[in-house]
Formats: sequence, structure tokens, C-alpha cells
Amino acid sequence: MPDRFGPRGVVAVMIPAQNANMQPEYESMRPDGINNQMYRFDISVHDKVAEAVLDALPAALGCYPDMIITGNSIEMRLWSPERQARYREEIAERVDGVPFVTATDACVAGLRTLGARRIGVLSPMSEEYSRSVQEYYGRFGFEAPHATWLEVEESIDIIKVTVDRILDAFKRIDHDDVDAFLHVGGALGMVGMIEELEAGLGRPVVTVNAATYWYALRKLGITDPMPGFGRLLMNESVAE
Repeated sequence: MPDRFGPRGVVAVMIPAQNANMQPEYESMRPDGINNQMYRFDISVHDKVAEAVLDALPAALGCYPDMIITGNSIEMRLWSPERQARYREEIAERVDGVPFVTATDACVAGLRTLGARRIGVLSPMSEEYSRSVQEYYGRFGFEAPHATWLEVEESIDIIKVTVDRILDAFKRIDHDDVDAFLHVGGALGMVGMIEELEAGLGRPVVTVNAATYWYALRKLGITDPMPGFGRLLMNESVAE
């Protein structure tokens, strides 16, 4: 419920315990009147992330949130729209009627809002994860002909990736037949880079943490333009 520190709403943001950038990134985007509260889940077992999120969810109810965010790119792990639908149901069972959004749904909504059709995909870990992302978004009608990955083996090391490596990765998927770019894997820490990337690429960039927070705020009824974080966050409404 709204409180003294968040008269417009309280947002419970669930982020990985092995991630040091997501909390400051969400705070950098926070509009006046919103109270962000952070909750953690363990991603040390990569194939059990969904279960870790579900186990940690009850704690997020402790701040009486108006919105819950599950901020992880679950689609990197051999995911499907059908499994995502079940995942939403599993989350709903644990949050006692509190509205929630997932990072995966937010990225789909962000791409649709920007009118994207053909996308280039960047993920921080393995080729397998990037291929999973291509297949997942393909099921939603997006063509994803180009993908790249940074071959980071352990989640704890993603935040150590340099800005130069990130910029080089985008160059690898900068093809003329791409009308938007998608970054998944929130530990990479790219919220502050979106405007630079969009200026250089000449096309919109949907990066997971920014898209997720934008989507959550819009679902909460907060329609403030959010300058400084790229084209998507200037959109007041969501196309789904």
C-alpha cells in the first residue's frame, strides 16, 4: 500500500542475490513518490531459478507492495510461452492478489510498444541461452535472425563485463535488417547505456531492467515519461 516514503505506490523488486547492479539501476529510474523495496533470490543453480523465485516470493509481501516485480530473464533457460503461462499462475498463487509483472513479459510488451518486428538479441552467458531467447520471442511473432552472447560462465562474473565488451557485442548484431535490439540478463547493467546505444545504432534498444520497471510502473498507473533511459521509457502506455 502507499506509504510515507511511497505515496504513489510501493514496489517490491525481486532480484538475484548474486547481482550487485540491479538495485542501483532500479533506484536510478525511480520516479518521485515510488518506494522501491528489494528482495533477493538465489540463482546459483541455473536450472532452478524459477523455483528459487517462487520460494522467495512470500517475503516480498512484507512491505505491503502495490506491485511485485520478478526481475530475471527466465526465457534464457529453455523456456516457452506455455511454461511462462504456468509460471504466472504459480506466482499468482503466492502473492495473495497483489499485482505483479515478470521481466520476460515486460520485454515482450516493450518490443510490441516500439513496433519491433526483427530483433537482434544479446545475452551475457552461453550460446544455448541466446538461442533459447531467439526461439522464445519467435513464438510471439518476432523474427530474431541475429544473436550474440558474452560467454560468461558464472552469474557472479556478469557484472564484471566491461562497457567496451558490451558495445562490441552490439556491433555483432547491428545488421540492416534489424529494427530493434533486445538485451536479456539483468546482471549486465545497461540502464545507463541505453541512450548512447540508441544514438549509435539509430534504433531502439530494449534492455531488461529498464523494460521491466517501465512495464511495472505503467501497470501501476504511473505514466510519467522517464527521460534518460531510451525511447521505450518515454512511452506512457503499453501495447500488448
